Amino acid sequence: MEELKKIAPELSKIKKENAFGTPPHYFDDFSARLQMKIEAEKQVAEKKEFKIINILKPTLGLAASFAIIFMLVYIPVKTFMPQQAVVGNLASNEYSDNEFETILEELDEISFFALLENGNEEESFSDEELIAYVSSNFSSYEIFEYTEK
Repeated sequence: MEELKKIAPELSKIKKENAFGTPPHYFDDFSARLQMKIEAEKQVAEKKEFKIINILKPTLGLAASFAIIFMLVYIPVKTFMPQQAVVGNLASNEYSDNEFETILEELDEISFFALLENGNEEESFSDEELIAYVSSNFSSYEIFEYTEK
């Protein structure tokens, strides 16, 4: 202690007591104050109105995430792989590989509809076959875009 007085006389004058403590009579009514806070929180929770959005929020978030994942996977696959699907459908017929490539290079929407209008009278397509072909080879957006022209 003498050494501290020599080195730092001002510091040695400070009393050594705990600066932290509780206010006097703090714990006398602590349980009553705690009970009042708990009751106040219960009343706030009871006043909270039931809203349909509170139930739909997680569901909408989940649906939005599935939609985003679907779009991130489906659109690139549909964009980069449509020709392979058409080749697979045509492969079931008796055409050679060179004929497939020629058909695919020359076939577009306009020529497809022209073939339907001026095709062989011997072959007739049912509505179901036509719908199946169009839905498997064209997206909804392409069909809508073509019908709006």
